[in-house]
Amino acid sequence: MNSKVYKWCAVPQCKYTSITTPNKVFVHVPYKKIIRDKWLKLARRNPNDVKTNSPLYFCEDHFDVIRMKPGCMPTKFTCHPGRKTHTSNTTERPCIAKKRRMIIVEEILGECEKQFEESTIVEEPSSSKEIASCSSGIVY
Repeated sequence: MNSKVYKWCAVPQCKYTSITTPNKVFVHVPYKKIIRDKWLKLARRNPNDVKTNSPLYFCEDHFDVIRMKPGCMPTKFTCHPGRKTHTSNTTERPCIAKKRRMIIVEEILGECEKQFEESTIVEEPSSSKEIASCSSGIVY
């Protein structure tokens, strides 16, 4: 690519351009529809709003730039406030969900047992009449 071409980061709320930050690396968004749509969805852009043949770029801030391999995806979107940190749409594994439910149930049962023990504790008799009545079974 020609370094004299004006490039701007296509990620919403990212303000970097090749003019304001000439030392920044701008990665070309692939033209292949499936990959391009994934990149745009990760950046929270509607793929239908962008022409398929228009050149788009993401700046280096959205990648781990140490070593980029073919097929890599952008992962860093700190310019989006309140965004979750993970980018994959993986579902929680059933065994993890079950363990999480078991922990919650154990906590609730522990609290119930503690409340039951506190409510069934018999107060110790404090007066001598109460002590005598408890030991002899006679109430005065």
